[in-house]
Amino acid sequence: MTTTTTTPATAVHAADGPRRADLGPVRPVPLSRLVRVEARKQVDTLAGRWFLVTIGLVAALVVGIMLFVDGGNHGLTAFVTGTVMPLSILLPILGIMTATAEWGQRTAMTTFTLEPRRGRVVAAKVISSLVLGALTFAVAVALAALAHGIAVGARGATADWEIGGWMLGGSALVLALSLGQGLAFGMALLNTPAAIVAYLVLPMVWSILTQLISWMRDVAAWLDPSVTLVPLSSGQAPTGEQWAQIGTSMTLWLVIPMVIGVWRVLHREVK
Repeated sequence: MTTTTTTPATAVHAADGPRRADLGPVRPVPLSRLVRVEARKQVDTLAGRWFLVTIGLVAALVVGIMLFVDGGNHGLTAFVTGTVMPLSILLPILGIMTATAEWGQRTAMTTFTLEPRRGRVVAAKVISSLVLGALTFAVAVALAALAHGIAVGARGATADWEIGGWMLGGSALVLALSLGQGLAFGMALLNTPAAIVAYLVLPMVWSILTQLISWMRDVAAWLDPSVTLVPLSSGQAPTGEQWAQIGTSMTLWLVIPMVIGVWRVLHREVK
């Protein structure tokens, strides 16, 4: 007499582990979701939210002062310059905070466990920062237009709505490059206070040296961003030599720190 033993299917599956069909297909985290997460971290944290509020208050203060200086008799171009200038100084600091968030707030383990491919996290930080920069630039231009309208209607200023395409495009490019420098310094140092100090102090020291040492003035025309980026906001297309100077200075202050920073983020041990 032969006895046949049948093992239930559920027991086999329990021994072999859960079936793939039960878990569904495994898909990577979409880059768009990473960008949304990074954007939310920029505006939904206490530091990021208040920093954006501070930027808005500074821009509003500049506009308010311009409305009372010379009876508000400034053209739209002057108002745009007044609102964009604080952005180019302060917004890169938010980029630094974005780049150093995982390492300063000790969330690197969580971030890189959910998305082990660190390069995609870096890309999401860059994209979200540029999108935020574009939105703040649009708001700054709208604020400048509103201020000019108030100056014309309430202060009796002369209407001057003319603004060149190179003025807008150049100012936007300056803001993007400044924001990129903030991200680069943040990733290169991976420490928020150190990156902020380096970003603010090093170009200042460089500018002082170029003013004090005569032979360095020719070098400043090629390596000092405070000099090379001026043509972008002049309202006229830069010449070929000026584009070369912009590229050279950005290689030193943006590309090299960014390469160092990306390498550090990709290789630094998470503790």
